[in-house]
Amino acid sequence: MHPIASKTRYPNMKRRYQYCDTCGTLLPAPGYYCVQCGPPVPPEADPEKGLNASQASLRIALLTLIFIVIAVFKLEIDLTSLFQEAVIVEAPLKVAEDEDFELFFKVKVSFANLRDKPNTKTGKIIFVLTQGTAVEVLEKKGKWSKIRSKPGPGEQARIGWMGSKLLDSEIK
Repeated sequence: MHPIASKTRYPNMKRRYQYCDTCGTLLPAPGYYCVQCGPPVPPEADPEKGLNASQASLRIALLTLIFIVIAVFKLEIDLTSLFQEAVIVEAPLKVAEDEDFELFFKVKVSFANLRDKPNTKTGKIIFVLTQGTAVEVLEKKGKWSKIRSKPGPGEQARIGWMGSKLLDSEIK
């Protein structure tokens, strides 16, 4: 080889001139980047160095979601019951058809309000009956029963409206 030709070559290179790999233009000197393409893209971040806050939050949210799905599946939780309003199924009052038997009603909750009207918003509370108080049903109107309380010694009978679901019936 010619001694001058070896001086014009880049060090440790087999070719005489260095060209850009992207656009093919001649590079100005060793160690510089292409004027048309710009500086080279740095390598991607090392995943072993850690996560930023948004990546960590996303991973925590996904792990939490997976945990909830597994818990619901393993514990056999019915999701439809969680999102529906509670529907109270009211058992119909038992009606005695035989003359040998008599139907008795009593209050089945600790405290039951006796109202002047069959409505919780407009009806005023006139008395509070305790659990086990015997009552007589005079009339029914939807989910309400007009009752007369059976007085104990030294008490007077009270007449008013009470929710039918607060009454328990018994045939004797």
